[in-house]
Amino acid sequence: MPASAAGNAEPLSGIDRVMAGDIESSSIFGVRIADSFGTVVSPQSHVVIGVAVALMCLMLFAMQWLLIHRNTPKDAMDSPQFRTQKLTAFVFPAIYVVSGGTLPFGVLLYWLTNNLWNFGQTLCQLRWFPAPGSEAGSARPNATMSGRTGTAPPSGLPSLEEERAAAAREEAHVRREREKSVASRNRRQRKNVQLAKR
Repeated sequence: MPASAAGNAEPLSGIDRVMAGDIESSSIFGVRIADSFGTVVSPQSHVVIGVAVALMCLMLFAMQWLLIHRNTPKDAMDSPQFRTQKLTAFVFPAIYVVSGGTLPFGVLLYWLTNNLWNFGQTLCQLRWFPAPGSEAGSARPNATMSGRTGTAPPSGLPSLEEERAAAAREEAHVRREREKSVASRNRRQRKNVQLAKR
């Protein structure tokens, strides 16, 4: 086998050079995954890459906006950290615009997919695990006991924490009574065994 043919067939991290070349030349939506905004020549490819960058920026901005405005407690919105976090909602998408023109299309697709996944996680977080005191937290019913909803119990009813504490005390009382009953039964059985031996 000639040296050049052997060199082309060398494995490269589990794949050979032919397969690596095929991956590099593969395309999605008519754009090669190795091309960037500056290297493509057709207007359609520019549009596809531009749409990918725009969607990445939109997803990141929407995710940051939801986290900042729906999942931040009201008392934290006056802090300097909140103002800094609010600024990042605009800065990071701007970084995507700048870097989106230089990165390969395959990387842009990876980032877009990652942003879509993170956006879905953010929606789940806001629905099921909102921060206490935030807009998302006050919109979600926090009570599942006694059919109560909202952040505060109606007047005259104990809070959920008080109900849980009362239930825990009752459970502990029942457990102690059961342990006493078992201990008493064991003492009677031992006494009966001792009497039977006599």
